[in-house]
Amino acid sequence: MTGRTIALTIVGFLVGMLAAGGIGVRVIEEVRAEDDATSLPPVNVASTSPSSETLIASSVIVPVSVVGTGSSVGIEYEISSVAPTASLESVGASTVYPRSWRLTTESGTVDGGPDGLEARVALFELSDGTDATSILAAEIIDPLVAYPLDALFELSEESPSAVVSPGVQAELVSISNEGEATVVTLELSAVDPIALAFTVEGVGPGWSSGQVRARGSAVELLWVGDGPPDVMTIRAAGIEWIELKGVYPVSLEELR
Repeated sequence: MTGRTIALTIVGFLVGMLAAGGIGVRVIEEVRAEDDATSLPPVNVASTSPSSETLIASSVIVPVSVVGTGSSVGIEYEISSVAPTASLESVGASTVYPRSWRLTTESGTVDGGPDGLEARVALFELSDGTDATSILAAEIIDPLVAYPLDALFELSEESPSAVVSPGVQAELVSISNEGEATVVTLELSAVDPIALAFTVEGVGPGWSSGQVRARGSAVELLWVGDGPPDVMTIRAAGIEWIELKGVYPVSLEELR
């Protein structure tokens, strides 16, 4: 009896023992044995994404087509989440914003990107004499990634300003009476306007239940009663966009 025959006999004996003991057995339908083969491939092998997919945090960006006329070129793409976050889905938010792109062409590099958060086309203006056929590579630079924002901050006439989140500031503008109600006016500002993707509301009894979406202009909150507390607690809830430093290649090979 050869060494190979002995090995196969032992494997058959073990499979029979496992099956008899009620243990689930994965049947390998085809085993290609070679003289030097001494082991089987591992069972748990991580699947790899197609080369056309670009993984950024928990999102996948897939280029769909390259469109354009002459030097005006656009790369159409789709965004899908591989690990959706319930708090982001509730506000219908994308989980990544590939705002800055860079193309490498035969004559150099050119920067571009989508025209807004909801856009799905990265736009570029190439130099004279070049077109889509001269594109050698595409990259996404420092994309923005969305995270849930639920932050408390305090304002008062003695301390009229507060940091809501990194790069976002709240300022108490005025407190005015309107009949039995008091209107508290805030000003929200940000280094990057996209950071103002949240709502604000007063915390505690007395505040109106209505929420006002922050868009960089004055925000009014309503207090019903004798007057708001000296120190007002405000909640900001929504999305916080954080820049993810890095360069992420986008494969266009399947579109050529």
